[in-house]
Amino acid sequence: MNRHAMRQLIVQTLYHIEVGVTEKEVAIASIEAFVLNLKEHAIDSPEIKLSEKILDDAFTIEAYYFTTLEGIIDNLEKIDKLIEEHLEGWALSRLNKVDKAILRLAVYEMTQELAPANVVINEAIELTKNFTDTGDKKSPNFNNRVLDNIGKTFEIGKKLAKK
Repeated sequence: MNRHAMRQLIVQTLYHIEVGVTEKEVAIASIEAFVLNLKEHAIDSPEIKLSEKILDDAFTIEAYYFTTLEGIIDNLEKIDKLIEEHLEGWALSRLNKVDKAILRLAVYEMTQELAPANVVINEAIELTKNFTDTGDKKSPNFNNRVLDNIGKTFEIGKKLAKK
């Protein structure tokens, strides 16, 4: 499973938590069951190369998914505050809940420097196109603008820290 697919899982989990469909513990348990299924499939697989690939994928899911989701939840106030500061005339409460989940994931990845800001932003825009774009490109453009402003803030901060 690639990182894009893992980000989709994180966005879906954050959305479900946000709308109250599931609690954090239930959402995480369902992903744990998914990972366990991957591992069991790998152990039962007759082809060793496939088996090793599936096991690697399962451990990658655990490492990235759980760490990132916990990081977002643990830092939600800070992440939301940063998003709110860059919304330009919007309130966080007015955002589509899926877009909010996408922005939260992207901001967390930027704050943790899990990838360069431009990569994080591009991935967030792809997620936006997959989940919330209605064809008018308003959601991708909006999320891009917000994340670009946040990304610039981080770049300025890095430059100041180097001085």
